[in-house]
Amino acid sequence: MCFGHGVRTCIDRIGIDAFLVGVAPLLKGHDIAIGNLEAVLSAGLCGRSDLEHEEMRGRPEFAAGLSRAGFNVMTVANNHALHHGERDFMESVQLLKASGVEPIGLLTHDGGLNCWSYERNGVRVGLVGYSVRPEKYQPGTQHYAHGSGEQLLAEIRKLASQYSALVVSIHWGDEYLQVPSPGQVDLGRRIIDAGATVVLGHHPHVLQGIETYRGGYIVYSLGNFIFDHWEESGRQSLAVHFELSRDGVSDMRLIPIWIGEDFRPQIALGERRDDILKLVSDLSARVEEFVAVPDKVAAAAQYATIADRAYLRYRLDSYRYFLTRLWSYKPSVIRQSAVRALRRRVSKSI
Repeated sequence: MCFGHGVRTCIDRIGIDAFLVGVAPLLKGHDIAIGNLEAVLSAGLCGRSDLEHEEMRGRPEFAAGLSRAGFNVMTVANNHALHHGERDFMESVQLLKASGVEPIGLLTHDGGLNCWSYERNGVRVGLVGYSVRPEKYQPGTQHYAHGSGEQLLAEIRKLASQYSALVVSIHWGDEYLQVPSPGQVDLGRRIIDAGATVVLGHHPHVLQGIETYRGGYIVYSLGNFIFDHWEESGRQSLAVHFELSRDGVSDMRLIPIWIGEDFRPQIALGERRDDILKLVSDLSARVEEFVAVPDKVAAAAQYATIADRAYLRYRLDSYRYFLTRLWSYKPSVIRQSAVRALRRRVSKSI
């Protein structure tokens, strides 16, 4: 919804180093800085500049910019990995590697999870990426690590004994809901039971709570970080600092992040920082809100209804935002957006 005045436009204007200057010192201060790359970094087809071709697409040079900012690991296992097909996905993977950023969420030659490892002072840390969201762009393909929760659990059981600590970055949940589903909570806890130490969740685009479970940590959703989002809930974000030892997590610290009016992430300060920390605390107290419902079938149905309403509310808000910013879009973008909205309405009516 921010085509022509969003993240990429801002980076084109000031450069990616300036865009990330507010968070680079934080990222560079860690041995491992991991993020979720939910777009491709590829120029795509030469000469095309239409909405369908350009959305969820970053410039190839952004890979080096992420590295300079301090990221050294990126999960590529998410529902937009194949948004523009296999070629652009593989180009993104290669660009990350060439820039010194390790892509996780890929598969080994025998179909298992590729696990990136880091060792310091005798502490060996493993990181894996995985998505349990349906693949909607190239169904039936397996270019990145995705599938059922049971498949993920089987892989974790194979890997866990090899590491002092195992970190699982997972794409899951429902968009725009700040309370995890009963299925999320169940899977998160089973991931810890299988041998993981930390679970880092993403996909909802808003913050969700954090749970400590049997010595492990489950961050249900970190929210956004670099994203075209105009609502406050989508601009409240979080970085989580973990210190890992042979015994698991020895320290955990929350660093509130705020996405500014120009979409630039920055460390939140003052009242804004306090608001985000209070929100995370409140959401953490609500993790079991649906799990606690005695009738599990009714709880799942209730959650699904709320999820549908949340997504509808987002769609309506996006239309309102689009109309209030109509002056900032090119006529071709307005035309393409209108056609796409009409197609969605027609497909739902059939």
